[in-house]
Amino acid sequence: MDRRQEAAIEPALVDATAAATSKWGLADVTLERVADQAGLSRATLHRRGVTRDALVGALTARAAEEFRAAVWPALTGPGTAAERLHAALDGLCAAADAHLQLLAGLFLARGEVFHEPGPDSLTIDTFAGPFERLLRDGALDGTLRDVPPTMTATVLFNTAGWGYVHLRASHGWPAQRARPAVIDLVLRGLLHGDSPDATDRQATADI
Repeated sequence: MDRRQEAAIEPALVDATAAATSKWGLADVTLERVADQAGLSRATLHRRGVTRDALVGALTARAAEEFRAAVWPALTGPGTAAERLHAALDGLCAAADAHLQLLAGLFLARGEVFHEPGPDSLTIDTFAGPFERLLRDGALDGTLRDVPPTMTATVLFNTAGWGYVHLRASHGWPAQRARPAVIDLVLRGLLHGDSPDATDRQATADI
């Protein structure tokens, strides 16, 4: 997509796209429905040169910015990589809670927003990148297993992010139940067996 076209999308139209996605799901978002949410006509959007792809691109860009803001403290803060990964996952869940209905509308979007479909595809760097960095840090400081970082970051983002959204939006779990359940499950699969973090968590679980 032409970044100049994406940048031209007004914030109000991004809001309308988010509202339409929350209501109908991304697969069924059309220019007519976005226009209706914005209080405009489809003809008005056409005259402005607005396309559905541009709207989805602008919505993705805003989601990426909010995601970066949510996980940035974990990337730059103190602590081991395992501790910072826990904080990043908590930030991911917090961001999901802030936009739960929108993310539920994106859940069955067939990869339209977050990656290109196919068995060899990877989540775009905007979303998987922070987790990849933490996985690399964890392999160096010994608190996380040495795993293929890019592939594992993609699995981590999708498992934790979409799993959390599904539990919250479809199963109706409260955040205080879903968040620790998801974080504990995915983190246990990555902690190095001899790290203090792994030992502490196991001791806590055994109490």
